[in-house]
Amino acid sequence: MKTFFQVFLAVFLSLVIIIFGGLFLFSAAFDSSPDIPGHAFLEFQLSGDLPDYAAPDPMEEALGKTTLDMKKFRENLEKAAVDKRVHAVIIRPELFNGGFAQIQEMYALIKKFKAISDKKVYAFLGSDFSFTRDYYLACATDSIFMPADASLFLTGVRSEVTFYKDFFKKIGVEAQFLQIAEYKNAPEVYTRNTMSPYHRQVLNEVIDQYFNDVVQTISESRNIPAEKVEYLINRVSGFSGKEALEYGLVDDLAYYSDLKTFLKKRQKRIKKLSATTYSRVSISSLKIRNKSRVAVINCVGTIYSGSESDNPWLGKLLGAKTIIDNIQRAAKSKSIKAIILRIDSPGGSLLPSAAIWRAIMEAKKKKPVIATISDLGASGGYFIAMAADTIVANPNSLVGSIGIFAGKFNFTGTYDKLGLNVEAVQKGENADLFSIVSPWSKQELAIIQKIIKQSYRDFVQKVARARKMSFDEAEKLARGRVWTGEQAFSLGLIDTVGTFYTALKIAKQRAGIPEAESVRLVYYPKQKSFLNEILSNIETLAGLKEQNLLKGLQSAERIFTQWQNKPLALLPFRIEFK
Repeated sequence: MKTFFQVFLAVFLSLVIIIFGGLFLFSAAFDSSPDIPGHAFLEFQLSGDLPDYAAPDPMEEALGKTTLDMKKFRENLEKAAVDKRVHAVIIRPELFNGGFAQIQEMYALIKKFKAISDKKVYAFLGSDFSFTRDYYLACATDSIFMPADASLFLTGVRSEVTFYKDFFKKIGVEAQFLQIAEYKNAPEVYTRNTMSPYHRQVLNEVIDQYFNDVVQTISESRNIPAEKVEYLINRVSGFSGKEALEYGLVDDLAYYSDLKTFLKKRQKRIKKLSATTYSRVSISSLKIRNKSRVAVINCVGTIYSGSESDNPWLGKLLGAKTIIDNIQRAAKSKSIKAIILRIDSPGGSLLPSAAIWRAIMEAKKKKPVIATISDLGASGGYFIAMAADTIVANPNSLVGSIGIFAGKFNFTGTYDKLGLNVEAVQKGENADLFSIVSPWSKQELAIIQKIIKQSYRDFVQKVARARKMSFDEAEKLARGRVWTGEQAFSLGLIDTVGTFYTALKIAKQRAGIPEAESVRLVYYPKQKSFLNEILSNIETLAGLKEQNLLKGLQSAERIFTQWQNKPLALLPFRIEFK
């Protein structure tokens, strides 16, 4: 039976490769550039998360599909600014879930578009409910429209942190963690049931900055006094379309069909052009981005030692192997004049972070390396950023978190509840150090403490050298503390606040490229592997036949063993905005 199942998978896989390979070759044989109307308005539908970068997928491209990401958002606006076929832009945020630094950068990109072109940008809040992030982005446009019977909620900024200590106790899990220093609060969600004073202090500072930014942005864009904006957030919060119009939060009440009619009055033959379709138009076809080359290496996700991948347990994984290969390839290329590291990472395992750091240090001997931080450049994410010649972050980015922790989970109680008994034979007093069914002994605790102290000291020393500080100065800014980009700039942890284009301008300056020259951006990874996309699921497919509780426990054990006791450089918290 097992052999039959394997043969079936092999035949099925072969058919998939033949079908999609044929589609891919067929699409490559013809011009895949889409037909663009002679008179168009460019429409961005923004819902849910917007990845910073989605590598081109041969399978999607073969089917004429594409994924909108931050890179395409930037390039679409850049193309539309010079494309005579595009007469206006519509932004349609619907339950948009971008981070506050990402939204801040998108806001700046829309403002930049308006500054370099004479084309109008409109926002349409057409969802049943629109929230703070939707409205923040809409404020960058020339005019905001919403239906009279839609609702807008401006409720402020809130962060929720879930603590698992009591839950773990109920299911028989014991969490043991060591951390350096007091602000390195990542493991506290497992070892405490409330925030520590340090955790609460940093969160309050971040939330205060974000709230003030929301108020100031609305105030300046809508010409409403900041005091009144705060009143509207705190005392009204929810607005019908009519109320939003009365308070000056929107410019007109309209359905989407009304907005299209409005645009047709300005340009009779105008047609809709979706952002995903327009992203397939080569930027060089508009005679921009076609000269000197600058590499953009995307460093997104939790750092670990393997190749870049998506993990059902851990989410997006920033594989050190992939990043190092990309850095070395860009450094060796004679056509690449500079390297931009686009970082959106909460950190991860320390050794892979250090390996990436070393690759960057080698690369910048050959050409300039500039780091630009999106939402997160914290802990291991900051570790790799500090190797660059220059660090750029948005004011609302989260950076720093210079600290280390390590820990393990003891599942003995869980096994007892499930009726599982583990017996072991060992030689060596610390042979059970990585076991998930035994706690740390005092001796093992001392071993881990020594390792993370050494790792923390090395981290701080590297920060001190990179930022031209004494060890004591750097250590005061470390201790696991998270800073916003605005704070980090004032403290000397980054070089300037700004956007991706700020980093690009610096890269051109350092590479000796004329400021007016429109450089070609070469993105890494260049595309997803067509074959690997298929092969990566074979093990999952094969496991479906015999999937059971025991295999689930064994899979979990492998994951926990992989991460247990390692020095980890991870952001102490994630902020979810409601």
